[in-house]
Amino acid sequence: MDISQFTLHAEIEDSHWWFCARREIIFSELKRFLPPGAGMCLAEIGCGTGGNLRVLERHYSVLGVDLAPEAVKYASERLEAPVFLGDFRDRLKGRWDQIDAVLLADVLEHVEDDVAFLHDIVSCLKPGGILLLTVPAHRFLWSHHDLVLGHIRRYSAAGLRALWQGLPVEELRFSSFNFILFPIMAAVRLLGRGGERKEGESDLRPLPAPLNGLLFRLFALERLLLKVCPLPYGASYLALLRKR
Repeated sequence: MDISQFTLHAEIEDSHWWFCARREIIFSELKRFLPPGAGMCLAEIGCGTGGNLRVLERHYSVLGVDLAPEAVKYASERLEAPVFLGDFRDRLKGRWDQIDAVLLADVLEHVEDDVAFLHDIVSCLKPGGILLLTVPAHRFLWSHHDLVLGHIRRYSAAGLRALWQGLPVEELRFSSFNFILFPIMAAVRLLGRGGERKEGESDLRPLPAPLNGLLFRLFALERLLLKVCPLPYGASYLALLRKR
């Protein structure tokens, strides 16, 4: 990911509608299978600048790990929880017996060998351990934004589910999300192709407070819809797995 994006994320992720609503959805789904409490430990792999953990540490014992020194620097400054620099295979050794859940929030799309990466996480998880992951959906939405963020791919539902075929996990939840705003997002991405963009500039940017608040309320509403049924389409996928 472009280094400038770490600075931007650290500056806006506590207030930007997309980050805030995604956190609401993640926590709403997570707590259905991981009851909040200090006795529950959650590890975020690819924790970035710490926005998710800053909220989740109010409800769980948490720790983070990331490969990017810039991300770990920002996260460590913002969190009371430990944040480790390096590969989770090395940095979380000796801790897996205490880890009840792993969060991968828009991480797999950055990983060259996503099959091996997920296999290694599942191998480390203790039986009954939870894995919640989110990824960007639909190749036709590929844009300059993906390139700036260092994405290698966007996923189809079948392609994502294929990653855990044959692994000792039970699929507890699978759904699209970013459903309500999907038509607008798709139109912006498709119509924006071919336009001039500054190098290193993504679609993430501060917005006027009224618009930011409206987009947050619309996106966050999906946490209630997801309690009723999976959503049929959206700009992202969410999966929740449990190790057998």
